[in-house]
Amino acid sequence: MTTFLAVLFVIICLLLIIVILLQKGRGAGLGGAFGGIGSSAFGTRTGDVFTWVTIILVGVFLLLAVVATRVFTPTPTPVDTPTFVPPPGPINKTIRVSIQCRTPKARIFYTLDGSDPTKEAIEYDGATVPVRPGQTLKARAFLRGWKDSEVAVGVYADALKATTTTAPTTSTAPATATGPAK
Repeated sequence: MTTFLAVLFVIICLLLIIVILLQKGRGAGLGGAFGGIGSSAFGTRTGDVFTWVTIILVGVFLLLAVVATRVFTPTPTPVDTPTFVPPPGPINKTIRVSIQCRTPKARIFYTLDGSDPTKEAIEYDGATVPVRPGQTLKARAFLRGWKDSEVAVGVYADALKATTTTAPTTSTAPATATGPAK
């Protein structure tokens, strides 16, 4: 589809150039440059025919230009998800966390109340963010013309209130045979 559209666009451009060059201007036109051929070579109504052909080709050219712009516009690249230093984990006192993003010039916004960050949240200014035990730090990066990053979630649990964790157990349901109904 895209190849067909590109080829059709080039053909319309070439036809438009040829038709414009063949039209009679204030002088003898391009026809006069090839052996003195005047407007009588295509009949007496050549100006009217070429005018209408030009109008139609310009209309098709504009339509194809709009369609080609929509078809050939690339999809936005997503901004890299921010990361936290030090990484999330249990803490027993307030620590200072820096937020990093590998996408240059991306603006980072963060929250400490558990809500997802938007452009109305606190903008990260490059300084460290104080995080208390039990807080959840969330960050998202934005860049104009790019797709917004995923939300980075950092849970800094209170190490003093943490309970011993047990290894997760997995259980499997008994397998049942499925076959053709009798």
